[in-house]
Amino acid sequence: MVLVYGQKNKNKVLKLKLKFRMIDTLMLIDDENLFHLVFEDACSLLDMALSFEALDSSDEADEKFKQWFPDNGEDRPECVFVDLNIIGSSYDGIEMIRKINFEYGDGVVIGIISSSEDEDEIERAKKVGAQFWIIKSDDIEPRLEEFMADYEAYKSKTAPFKIYK
Repeated sequence: MVLVYGQKNKNKVLKLKLKFRMIDTLMLIDDENLFHLVFEDACSLLDMALSFEALDSSDEADEKFKQWFPDNGEDRPECVFVDLNIIGSSYDGIEMIRKINFEYGDGVVIGIISSSEDEDEIERAKKVGAQFWIIKSDDIEPRLEEFMADYEAYKSKTAPFKIYK
């Protein structure tokens, strides 16, 4: 999409190319506080989301989702990234995705963010409704940028499952 602003400056028209639409509300569920900062910085650099929330545990996320559903869905996140192994939580990432998809309703774009590339875990995630798998690293921006290029298709449930490496 290209937005053209009507102000001409010395016979030039300023154009702003938007590669993707921003996510209204994005949530990260991950037990690594340092990764919260890395992820938030990457989201900020890419202008990914209007608001961002990072949670330390699946238990904390479960409590939030219980508050949002069924009557207060307008405050729920539009997109959720869940770590595969959330240490100190009652649920791992795959179980958290299952709970969100099957207990709290659909409509949330949701996937795993993990350093693991275990094929069995990836298959389990697909079965419970994960839409994507992003390989976690300190240099996460390229993967998130690629994810955002596909985001509209995830939102409309037309994108195939994809692993971002």
